[in-house]
Amino acid sequence: MTLLDAFFRFSGLGILLLLIFLTIRDLKRSSSTVYLLLACISISCHFLGFTPKIFELPVSVEIPLRLLDVFMVAMIWLFILSLFQKDFKFGYLHLLVIALYSVPILLERFVSFGSLSSLPKWWAYIVNGFTFALVLHIIYVSFKGKSDDLIESRRKTRRYLLVMSILSTLSAIVFGSILLHKYQATVNVLSIWPSIIGLALWLLSIEPSKFNFYSKFKADSINLNSKDKILKQKLDTEIIENKCYLESSLTIESLAKRLGVSAYRLREFINQKLGYTNFSSYINQFRVESIKLALANPDNAHIPVLTLALDHGFNSLSPFNRAFKATEGMTPTQFRQKTLKTP
Repeated sequence: MTLLDAFFRFSGLGILLLLIFLTIRDLKRSSSTVYLLLACISISCHFLGFTPKIFELPVSVEIPLRLLDVFMVAMIWLFILSLFQKDFKFGYLHLLVIALYSVPILLERFVSFGSLSSLPKWWAYIVNGFTFALVLHIIYVSFKGKSDDLIESRRKTRRYLLVMSILSTLSAIVFGSILLHKYQATVNVLSIWPSIIGLALWLLSIEPSKFNFYSKFKADSINLNSKDKILKQKLDTEIIENKCYLESSLTIESLAKRLGVSAYRLREFINQKLGYTNFSSYINQFRVESIKLALANPDNAHIPVLTLALDHGFNSLSPFNRAFKATEGMTPTQFRQKTLKTP
């Protein structure tokens, strides 16, 4: 067991150092890169601080490491949110979730350090429960926007996260905390190691566009072959002439069916030729442009902004406001006031 632990623990640490290097070298500075770095650091602290006796470090080193690894799952959670939620912004709710998750673990650490005498036997269920809840949310977030995502490599990452999240959590909780508690440190390393390998392989083939959502990146729209030109003509007809963007239920699958192509082909075209990283951003640009004309029309001054948003394909006011502000730099109400006041 010692040799097994040593191989996975220290190879994992080496890969984590590689991840930190790749993140700093290749990724544009963003919230995703910050949370990825914090997650890698926290996992590294866990690998170094929670070990079998043979690998134990001095207490003066172990205690800081064990305090830093308290936030391991929380940092992974924030990284997933920042990567897959295009409107993600860290707020008070995230801070509350981190506090609810980390405080019970922190109290366990104080017991192990001798600062607290003991905790109830059921305390472990609280810790495991909060961990399991965060993992469930990671799974939910990973797949909630899958159909909207146009980047195939990121779509595959979502599927990989589902498998790894389930396996890692079940291994750590069922085997590490319950069945093989004596070998919990080793089980934790074994359960996390495959995710580290997958993340390293992913970062080795990183594309900057994987971390973009609203902004278009430089695409190859000039070099359209004959098949691309035919598809673009069909797409323009459906979007511009038939105004399918007015349909709130429009998906890339339904649009691909109308165009007579596969959803994969349409995702690839909009992503690689038109430069969009998610379907909603592509469709929302047409909705926003159409709504801008409606807002600038004095005859529509009595129509509420929400009504215009719903009439142009948005399901609610919040996503419309975000999409409009991301495009125009102001709210729809501010745009209306500015436009109608202009002689």
